Amino acid sequence: NTQLCSDSTCGLCGIIRTSFDLKFYKGKTGWGRFGCGLYTSATSSKSDSYTSNKKTSQYKAMLLSKVIVGNGYKLTNNSTQLTGPPAGYHSVLGEPDTAGALNYDELVVYDNDAIRPAYLIVY
Repeated sequence: NTQLCSDSTCGLCGIIRTSFDLKFYKGKTGWGRFGCGLYTSATSSKSDSYTSNKKTSQYKAMLLSKVIVGNGYKLTNNSTQLTGPPAGYHSVLGEPDTAGALNYDELVVYDNDAIRPAYLIVY
């Protein structure tokens, strides 16, 4: 099917229609590693772990997005209390480190205008 669905709770179709919106932040795991933000990763297997289908399908989908990083603040450990990047920074870059808590890279922005969906990948 190449049409967007009409289900108002479908996050994928909602993002494609109107882009990302922090008001819908839920924290799938019950918490945000870097607080309430819009999370992305260059590692597709990391992103895949957050995909789910509401209806049975042999396919999954994820978005490839354009993100404005600006001056990124690098972290290697959780910082769940963040509500934005520290003063002077525009985003948070979670970087894996042998001594840190991160297994995969993460990029978090805290402004809806810093991210736009660019491509839909169906696999």
